[in-house]
Amino acid sequence: MKNVKIISIESDFGAGKKGAKFGPQALLKELPQSLLSNIPIEVIKFEELSESEETNFALHIDTIYEVIKSANLIIQEAITANQFPWIISGDHSNGLAAITAYKELYPDNKLGVIWIDAHADIHTPYTSPSGNMHGMPLAAAMGILDESKGKNQVEKYTQQKWQDLTKLGAKKLSPKLDPSNLVFIDIRDLESEEINLLNDLSIKHFVPNDRRNLGLEKILQESVDYLAHCHHILVSFDVDSIDPSNSSGTGTPVHDGLSKEQAIDALSFLLAQPKLIAFEITEINPLLDRLQPMEKLAAEIIEKSFEKSGFLA
Repeated sequence: MKNVKIISIESDFGAGKKGAKFGPQALLKELPQSLLSNIPIEVIKFEELSESEETNFALHIDTIYEVIKSANLIIQEAITANQFPWIISGDHSNGLAAITAYKELYPDNKLGVIWIDAHADIHTPYTSPSGNMHGMPLAAAMGILDESKGKNQVEKYTQQKWQDLTKLGAKKLSPKLDPSNLVFIDIRDLESEEINLLNDLSIKHFVPNDRRNLGLEKILQESVDYLAHCHHILVSFDVDSIDPSNSSGTGTPVHDGLSKEQAIDALSFLLAQPKLIAFEITEINPLLDRLQPMEKLAAEIIEKSFEKSGFLA
């Protein structure tokens, strides 16, 4: 039986639409108390830094740095205490925290990351069309600093803060994630710079057509087999990977996503993997789509995935 700890990162500074910071609590309220009983919950909340400098191509980067720094330490504490971090985060910029925590604890180990998302989240301030940092966590984890790949004229302050973010952690390790240890499942909304980076770095990825042609089961097995050389695996599940016909209660919904049943199949398979070190679910926005609330859908997916995988058994 896993000794689970819930880490609720109630921050949406990286998102373009506000409201995702309410997602963790909305999800927890929808989950049955029988599932949550005896699971400790630690909540991380942050206000915008009052003296934060405006950064057009990396919005709120000062505050986001502090949020991830705090979350990283709490995730480290959980793993050190032999607890399994179940991370429920507001927006996906927070995805950098668990990767940082792992590398701080095990700098010589290989961490495999399975990123289930409509987006690749490998933009940098030099390439981002919006400056929203929920599109940048994996670029920060991989230590991508090459401004020649982008089109944005990034001010010096933002350049320095981005470098600081790539080296976040007491050990100042960068990169924290090797591209060969990353797998994307169901990405489908990418800018040209991200497509080029996927190809340049030979990052393993699956798109919706792969799901239709290969089948989800084969994609999941291939993903795990591809990361067999890694010591541990982190699974990060962005709810915008789900097709918006089920719910559009997330900041950046994209059509041609997973069905509810496919999401359950994917998570139940991955939650049963013996190398799993942490699990994150993110980008639930309870201010959007009140006809089909994402928190209700996500709660059903979590409950059924846990039951099917024996995650808490």
